[in-house]
Amino acid sequence: MIGSYSPRPNLAYRAARRLFALVAALLFRVRVMGMENLPICADGTPAGGWICCGLPHRNWVEPLLMMCLLPAEPRLAILADGRTATGSWWRRRLVGIVGGVIPIRGRGSPRDFAGYADEVRRVTAAGAVFVIFPEVGRPSRPPALRRLSAGVGHFAKAAGAATVPVIFGGTHELYIRRRLEVRVLPALEPPDAGPEGVDAWLAELQETAGRGAAEAHQAAEADPPRFKLGRWLTGPYPRAE
Repeated sequence: MIGSYSPRPNLAYRAARRLFALVAALLFRVRVMGMENLPICADGTPAGGWICCGLPHRNWVEPLLMMCLLPAEPRLAILADGRTATGSWWRRRLVGIVGGVIPIRGRGSPRDFAGYADEVRRVTAAGAVFVIFPEVGRPSRPPALRRLSAGVGHFAKAAGAATVPVIFGGTHELYIRRRLEVRVLPALEPPDAGPEGVDAWLAELQETAGRGAAEAHQAAEADPPRFKLGRWLTGPYPRAE
């Protein structure tokens, strides 16, 4: 991972989080529901050591919202595409300062998966929050989700960590003052032992998140504006048909 495994955010992380919150407030109308479903400690403070599962991932805005809406501490450690996170000198510099990024550099081999599973265990054991956007495959028409990678189930099993689905609605089409819905769903306990346990866990996540995505999409699409200004904010993201 780039940066420390500590759950305590550094000054750069806090600054980036405040900047993202300002951007979200200026550009969009964001409504968040279900924050009471986030894990907490016995003293009522936010707990770490869990997996945050973002669904659906259709645009650039979901990681930004994830970072600025979830508690600053424990901090997030995000599994991200290596080319996106470190593809230029300024991105490498920024990620190096803020930290909290696990870049995906290779795919497919058991060694790759074992390495990422070890990262998940180290993040959650340290008391930070591991963030993954687990959809794979072809774009889907909102509100349908894409297929979920079995990797998220194996990560949860390997770390023995609860998984909290965070659902987004309205991110498939961005414009100024766009209504965005964010729903935090109840946590799923780690999968049972054996491949059947992971399969059943993944099916439950797909069904639960699918219902949440349909509700969030419907709420985001209610009472659309007559004119959509700034539609260039959507960008070249083919994650919705």
